Amino acid sequence: MAFAATPSRKPYITTTDLREPIGYNITHDNGAIAMVYASSSELYPDPPAYRLGIDIMLLRLPKRVTYAEFVESVGDQLTAYERTLLQPQESLEETEALRRFYLIWTLKEAYTKALGLGLGFDFRRIEYDVLRDAVRIDNVVPNGWQFVRFDLQREQETYVGVVAQFVGEDKTVSSAGVVEHRQLGDWIEVYDPATFMKKAIDTLKV
Repeated sequence: MAFAATPSRKPYITTTDLREPIGYNITHDNGAIAMVYASSSELYPDPPAYRLGIDIMLLRLPKRVTYAEFVESVGDQLTAYERTLLQPQESLEETEALRRFYLIWTLKEAYTKALGLGLGFDFRRIEYDVLRDAVRIDNVVPNGWQFVRFDLQREQETYVGVVAQFVGEDKTVSSAGVVEHRQLGDWIEVYDPATFMKKAIDTLKV
């Protein structure tokens, strides 16, 4: 396999003798690495990098930082409504508040990574209402986009993540602007490091 990167540094595959095009994106946080990929008819035809993104984060505060300090440190990247969803309340436990924050953040990251822009995109243009699982970009429903959020359990650790993919405005997306909460199943595979390396080596031997 051969790789290159767009001017905004999004990696893509340059191998020309593939049976079908492949789009992918990778993310990592703490002890987990995640990759999303799609090929053939699953990809909207906008090579080379394709509009596909993923982000995951460990559901845990950084060390020696309070929840309020953590949210305040990135408050300028949140919309006013998102900040209200994250404000401490008597009925809102810190764990749930932290989950809300990471879902908001991973969706913003996944969307901008799908665009290939990363930190070059103003995150305040993206608003994720985690109570209704609804997304708006520049205050408009993002037609042609699909969003999926998920949880991963690794030993005693929980990760939250979001996948964002552009499928084309010419396709009917009944759930446009809605984030689907998908349980683990056939669409996702989870491996510990040793198993993953063994499968990779076995594949390369073929």
